[in-house]
Amino acid sequence: MTESVSASAPDTEPATDHAPADSRDMHAVHAMLRRELAELPEYVVNVGTGDGRQVEVVAEHIDFVARILHVHHDGEDILVWPKLAERAPADTAPVLAAMQADHAGIDRGLTALTDAAASWRANPDAAHREAVVDALRELAPVVDSHLAAEEADALVLIDTYLSAPEWAEVGMHGIAHLQPEQFPLFFGMLLHDLDPELYRVLRATLPPDLFAELSVSGPQEYDRHRRRLATAA
Repeated sequence: MTESVSASAPDTEPATDHAPADSRDMHAVHAMLRRELAELPEYVVNVGTGDGRQVEVVAEHIDFVARILHVHHDGEDILVWPKLAERAPADTAPVLAAMQADHAGIDRGLTALTDAAASWRANPDAAHREAVVDALRELAPVVDSHLAAEEADALVLIDTYLSAPEWAEVGMHGIAHLQPEQFPLFFGMLLHDLDPELYRVLRATLPPDLFAELSVSGPQEYDRHRRRLATAA
């Protein structure tokens, strides 16, 4: 997923005729990822040995969260880091090197997790269940550390060197990788227990009618989904 940052990357001229990026919505995505990764081990542990139906429910959610995280980082690798490297190499080089190294490590953890989940689906026994728990518990602190570093070091660079339309393109990259039927669930995950200020930030990123619809259907779908995940065998 990670790509080397190159000064020859396309579309790296700053758009000075637009407002600067406002990357506060990144905190909402990060909060969602932290929560999902923290809660998943309990969902896995609660699945009974041999309960293939519940294994499928939980493993599918693991794959969904892993896909969200992968696409999130892919958008940064393609649309953010090259622009920062081109526009302010001296200011951004150490941060970008750290971000890319983190992405590579997280990629390895995601591969281990999704491989373990696939094996659990095929063999819904205790040993394969525990392998999924181990992969989750190994991945979660790595992701948390990376997200904290990104919030501390990268967001200020994004807000300084990217324009609002360029930042919106990053969000659209993520949305484009969702199936239409997944969007209410994704939006419900984003809104769950969200800080009121971040709620207002997210509201400003969508057309009012769409936000009004998803702010109702999203939490409803996520509540149903959490009940399915928590169903004990």
